[in-house]
Amino acid sequence: METDPTLAERARANLAAAGRRPTVVCGDGLAGIPRHAPFDRLICTCSVQSVPYAWIEQTPAGRIVTPWGNGFFSASFAVLDVADGVAHGRFTGRPAFMWARQQRPGRGFLSDHLDAPKASETTTGINPETLYGDLDQRFAVSVGLPGGIWPLLAEADDGSDESTLWLLTDDARSWASVDYMPGHESFCVEQGGPRRLWDEVEAAHHRWALAGRPSRDRFGLTVTADGQTVWLDEPQSPYAVAASTWGTAPLAPSGA
Repeated sequence: METDPTLAERARANLAAAGRRPTVVCGDGLAGIPRHAPFDRLICTCSVQSVPYAWIEQTPAGRIVTPWGNGFFSASFAVLDVADGVAHGRFTGRPAFMWARQQRPGRGFLSDHLDAPKASETTTGINPETLYGDLDQRFAVSVGLPGGIWPLLAEADDGSDESTLWLLTDDARSWASVDYMPGHESFCVEQGGPRRLWDEVEAAHHRWALAGRPSRDRFGLTVTADGQTVWLDEPQSPYAVAASTWGTAPLAPSGA
């Protein structure tokens, strides 16, 4: 299934040239193909922030595999098994796909944020390079954030191994920067705009640390007609609500 008519026609031609003639449909992939349902398997090749419930309805006793995440971290496959109108599954892999057009986050350019007034200067003990590069850490922080935050790591080009982790919002109104210097255990933070982005990241990081720094493979996702919930270890232990707009505040970890 392809949303772009030109690409859909090219796919038909390429498949025919290879001697294959599967059904090629031009349309909204997030709506699925009700007239061809039910399906045993549904494989998505674009990243989504919210798993459409139409997929659950059209794969009533099968498996859904989709790249999933938000602007802070989207390099996960959600592997979901469906039964009784509910999908459960865990996260795996490290995919790199373009966003579904309907759910694409709206981050602008770094230059769009530089005129925002500076609100504060503080320090943090969280290593920004480790946060950005460690899959488990960045995933856990991403699902604990209210949403709309993008990270951007800018490395110095002077051979110093220094870098700056920028946090930007979809609305280009808030920003934060954290400066990394090798050998240091405390890092300078600046943030401006109506949201204190690094405070939000620190709070999500603290929740992950309190939970015992679990690895990503201990997290899972449940999708129902009412929305999405990220859980830790088992569906009965919710970790965060993943709203369709990524604007819902996260739940506290179970037992916290």
